[in-house]
Formats: sequence, structure tokens, C-alpha cells
Amino acid sequence: MGDMIEFELTEEHVKLLRRMFVEWDSQCYFGAPCIDMKRPYGNKDVLNDIAEIVGEKDRLCPHCGESLNEQDAKRYEELHKETETALQVVLATGSFEPGKYRAEEYTRDWVKVE
Repeated sequence: MGDMIEFELTEEHVKLLRRMFVEWDSQCYFGAPCIDMKRPYGNKDVLNDIAEIVGEKDRLCPHCGESLNEQDAKRYEELHKETETALQVVLATGSFEPGKYRAEEYTRDWVKVE
């Protein structure tokens, strides 16, 4: 058995996955479902979309909807990048249940850690 990796699937990951804009990409050989890379959550303002989805829209300016501080922007970017692993976890387990998951490195055999 190889090295194990762990991932904490959070409620925030679940909220983001449920709002992802999935479409059909016919540009590849057989076509495949994909997440819209320009508008993964439906709009092109990804960081503000994330703030709204995770329930932190009140941190933004109520008039212009902007002014994320640097710390929040970095956290939202990291959360967005983590959706890659979060999606692997929910597809492998068939569950959107938050918690700690583990898989052997270089596999997609995610299992929930009790």
C-alpha cells in the first residue's frame, strides 16, 4: 500500500459544487461534461460568487459588491482550487457528506474516515 492522502470535505466545498455550472464540451474526441472555466458558478466574477455562495456576501461593499480584502480573496481562491479534490471525493463516494476522506496517493479510491 502506498502513501495515503487526506482531504477535509467542508460544507463550503459542497455549496460550491452544487452551484457549479456544468455544460457539454464537444471540442474533445467524444465530448464530455465540464465545468465552465470562465463562469464556474454562473458569473465571471468568481471570487464574489464564492463569497455569496458560502454566505459571506455581507463582507463586501453593499453598493458595489467589491472590496474583498486580500486574506478573503486568497481563502476563496484556495477554496475554489480545492473543488477539484472535492469533486473527486463526491464522485468516488457518491456522497456530499462533509468530513475527512482518505485515499491512496495517485488513486481516486476516496473513503470516509470515521
